[in-house]
Amino acid sequence: MNKKLAPFILGIGLVSLAACNNDSGNSDEEKSESTGSETVEYGDVLANSKAGEVTTDDVLNQIGTNQVANQTFQLVLDKVLEDKYKDDINKDELNETVNKEIEQYGGEENFQMMLQQSQPGMTVDAYKSQRVSNAYNDLYFADYFEITDEKAFDSVRKGSHILVAFSEDGEDEDALTKEEAKKKADDLKAQLDDGADFGELAKENSDDTGSAQKNGELGFVSKGEMVEEFETKLFELEAGEISEPVESQFGYHIILREDASLEDASEEEIQSIKTKLVNQKIQEEPQEALQAYKDLMEEYEVSFENEEIDSYIEETFLNADEALENAKKEDPAAEEEDAGAPKEDAEEDANNKDSEEDSEENAE
Repeated sequence: MNKKLAPFILGIGLVSLAACNNDSGNSDEEKSESTGSETVEYGDVLANSKAGEVTTDDVLNQIGTNQVANQTFQLVLDKVLEDKYKDDINKDELNETVNKEIEQYGGEENFQMMLQQSQPGMTVDAYKSQRVSNAYNDLYFADYFEITDEKAFDSVRKGSHILVAFSEDGEDEDALTKEEAKKKADDLKAQLDDGADFGELAKENSDDTGSAQKNGELGFVSKGEMVEEFETKLFELEAGEISEPVESQFGYHIILREDASLEDASEEEIQSIKTKLVNQKIQEEPQEALQAYKDLMEEYEVSFENEEIDSYIEETFLNADEALENAKKEDPAAEEEDAGAPKEDAEEDANNKDSEEDSEENAE
């Protein structure tokens, strides 16, 4: 699940740290209701025996300073961002979005199974809290990086395509050969030049079954989402222009750049584009994300009273050079990873429909 800012930055992907905390975003009252017990406080006795007591302090000492520091930073971040954007996020709407996702998966049991596969230990309630945390972080980074609606829209193209697939190895006897596919693609382009309806041709002829059901529509496409040949051509086209057949590893694409304006994009679509731009920016310049959090802590005059926790948070999250160096030590392989490679997250898994998955397989 574009992984929201984990404690060690490289190799995991900088997105919102709060999302790493399954329970972040829940109030003490909500947690008490979900567990059916009162909130545990420092010094509380958790167990008694002839050998002595076990208190919450013992548990915290066993957990270790680093984990407590991580949790402390996550909770502080949640509180600060919620205060900053409390008027911009509708939690009820976000929860309703998750409820619709649950329905699409055939009920809560199936949805829970999906969550367990992608994030073991994740619950539906925790996932809802994560979505809220993600929304707060996305808003903050979009503001910090000055990603406006106009900038987001200018970074994408709305496109449709017709895919004519082929098989070069001959394993699929029913598939077209490369030569046959090219001939068919050229014929379809000629029909379009003569005034044929793009959507109808896509529905009847495209081998991308996902987008074919939607008249070939792919929606708004960001850079990095499609294979290079497809992306290059789409971003070269003028609004309303249809390309000649473009070859990729998936076959021949006939690409239509839709004529769209900012007003045509829904609020959800613009926010999704902004989130992608935020993730790209963070992956390319992780030190900027660390500076963003440092600036936020200073804006809200946050102070960590425990010296060990303060030192750990400063080195791990707020000092860009030290934090990135620590990340490399934690995951040496991260230095060799492509920072711009797309990451997947649970939120994206939950939002993907079967038809969209088909479109990605064939169009990318």
